[in-house]
Amino acid sequence: MRFWVVATCISLSCWGCGPKPEAKPPSAKPITAAPPAVVETPDLSPVKRPAEVVVLGHIARPRLLVDTLTKWSNVPVKPEDLIPESARPLGRAVSWEAPVDMVVSLDTFGEGKLPPPLIVGSVGLKSLDEALSAAESMQMPTRKLAPGVYRVGDFPDASCAMAVSLGTAPARLVCGRGPKDVDALLPYATRGLPSEPQSGADLELVLNAAPIQEHYGRDVAALRLFAGMAIREIALDSPRFDRALSDAVYGLVDESINLFNDLDQIRVESRIDAARNVLTGSAELRLKGNSSWIAGSIAAVKPQPVPASLPRIPPGATLAGYNPPLPAERYTAISRILGELAEGLLEHEKLPAATRKRVRHMTDTAFASQPETFMFAMSPTQTDSLGYRHSDTIVARSSEPSARLLGVYTDFFGLLADAGFKKWAKDLAKQKLGDKAAAGLPKVWPKVTKKPFRLAGFKTPATLFEVTVDLKAWAAVDETIARMIAKWLKGEPNELKRLVVIVQPDGQSTYVLSGDDPAEMARVMAEHKKSEPGAFFARPEHNQSVAMAGYLTLNYFAHALARSAKSDAFMKALKSTPHRGETPIAFSSTVGAGSARIDFELPADAFADGSAAAVAAGGAMKDALDKN
Repeated sequence: MRFWVVATCISLSCWGCGPKPEAKPPSAKPITAAPPAVVETPDLSPVKRPAEVVVLGHIARPRLLVDTLTKWSNVPVKPEDLIPESARPLGRAVSWEAPVDMVVSLDTFGEGKLPPPLIVGSVGLKSLDEALSAAESMQMPTRKLAPGVYRVGDFPDASCAMAVSLGTAPARLVCGRGPKDVDALLPYATRGLPSEPQSGADLELVLNAAPIQEHYGRDVAALRLFAGMAIREIALDSPRFDRALSDAVYGLVDESINLFNDLDQIRVESRIDAARNVLTGSAELRLKGNSSWIAGSIAAVKPQPVPASLPRIPPGATLAGYNPPLPAERYTAISRILGELAEGLLEHEKLPAATRKRVRHMTDTAFASQPETFMFAMSPTQTDSLGYRHSDTIVARSSEPSARLLGVYTDFFGLLADAGFKKWAKDLAKQKLGDKAAAGLPKVWPKVTKKPFRLAGFKTPATLFEVTVDLKAWAAVDETIARMIAKWLKGEPNELKRLVVIVQPDGQSTYVLSGDDPAEMARVMAEHKKSEPGAFFARPEHNQSVAMAGYLTLNYFAHALARSAKSDAFMKALKSTPHRGETPIAFSSTVGAGSARIDFELPADAFADGSAAAVAAGGAMKDALDKN
């Protein structure tokens, strides 16, 4: 037995100690190709306009627009100069030949009853790579959001992103008030709006009413509930006044609701007319319904061509205008409500019947007729020897006999001299301001004069109405009221202000002159009646039939600014410009089926004068505007 065990062990040992088999070489590993690089393709699929978009802005050719306006103004400015100094490196990537766009959208998921809208603006880029390189040179942080989309910059009050785009620019820079604005509107700003058909205007701004009507229609309709609360607050427990108040408040609310529902679009456009060196512009109201008073009034207007022969406009006129007859029947309800309100208030205040009758007659006749009218204004070029800034002399000719207009002005100026009205004003001053103000009121009450007046070239004498207000005397009674009156009359606290109205019958027509100097008004009227040719009546070429047409000049604006801001800086600067602010800026309005439009034309000469005068006036003009 032991033998078998030993033999078995020896056999096993010998087998394990025998010669080793020859080693086989390791098998070669198969060679595999490198995986192909994954190419990230930016999403350039078209995007439809979101239903919540309410406003679109579009500048079709930024460089051409800026270059044209700077050429007209003789101010050497380039589009690149509009970029802040610190961001100029980024400007090298901007394509100023591509459109500049703006998008405003309702924020339907925002917080609150009326969340702020989402707003973004976008400019074209020469390429995404060049823009990223420019951002890197400025050390602006960039972060990839998706293939071809990068967040750029880290601004406290704005958010920006760069993305590939459809349209004329291969990429666009889109900025908004925050990431929410950019994230929501970037797809449409880069892959929707750039591909939409455009009107051809150089500058365009469009408001679409449908999204607002869809989201806020119920809220607007609820305004009637607040109307009742407002009536209860204002009511006087006077049957006549309260009925008229109810008609007025509910009428205004209903008109607001109806106009809200009628509105389709508000469109503003501007174009460069290089052939005529004119910037043309228009503002159009488009309606889809006719339930509102405004829609009905637009439909009732009958545009007409401006007559080939208008009365003479004296050379140097700063404003001129013409309108055909307007539908007076549209104002009947307004006239009735105003009359009832005025008469009801005076009845509640216990004014005499004669005073109430005078007021009611004035309101009833003021809107009774809307005849064909022609007018012009002459603005004094400087203050007089005492430093007084005279007001414009305005001449208006209405195609109707004088009875109605003479009656309106007789009632108005007669009311200022009415004993019952003066007593009521004195009692009101005592109640609101005290005994001192009430005692001083008769001394400062406006002085009213009515007398015949002769104008050269007319057989029938005119009627002159004059009101004199002593602002210095008013200041002695109450400085607060004096300042309010001075602001309303565009005067100084120590001035003696005058308002003069002259009503001149002229057969089947009537002239109404307004100003503050009868001698100057007579001189202007004599210039108007001369037989020699006068100034050209400028109007836009766009409209042949108009509801209104005319022109104004920068001199008219300068004089208005001088009177309201009490500064001659802009007026003095305008005198040294090449065209002295005399170039007409024409305007007109017309109506069509469901639309009303205003057009204007700004000539290059007027633009040049305005720019030069603004630069020359400098800080003085800015101060004058800031005060107003």
